[in-house]
Amino acid sequence: MNGLPPPLRHAIKERLRPTVAQLVRDLVADELHGEAHVAPATEVLLHRIGGMAPHLGAGMAGLTLAFDAWCRARGGPYATLPADARLARLEEWRHLPGPLGGWSQFYEKMSVFAWWSVAEEEEAHAHAAG
Repeated sequence: MNGLPPPLRHAIKERLRPTVAQLVRDLVADELHGEAHVAPATEVLLHRIGGMAPHLGAGMAGLTLAFDAWCRARGGPYATLPADARLARLEEWRHLPGPLGGWSQFYEKMSVFAWWSVAEEEEAHAHAAG
């Protein structure tokens, strides 16, 4: 998303935020009981997407928006679907060819990275303070 005017970049991030946050919850936080890390991990992911080379960041943002639009066509925004429907949508995209399947792999791997980076940073701050 580099190279976009700041108001447009901000609008895209705001549109991505609920979907990205729910992806973090579904892919990492529920398993690790880490709801407290969801918001900061979401920000890490949004920052990473925004910092990618323009063709990659725009592609990742576009695919995330397309995924949410696809979910809307099948029952509602990803972030508001019941858990079983969210898991079904993710599973469908995992098996798609090319960049669509790669999109789900990106979130599976980067959500874990973002969640743990937040958890480790929080732990380091706690050790430094006490």
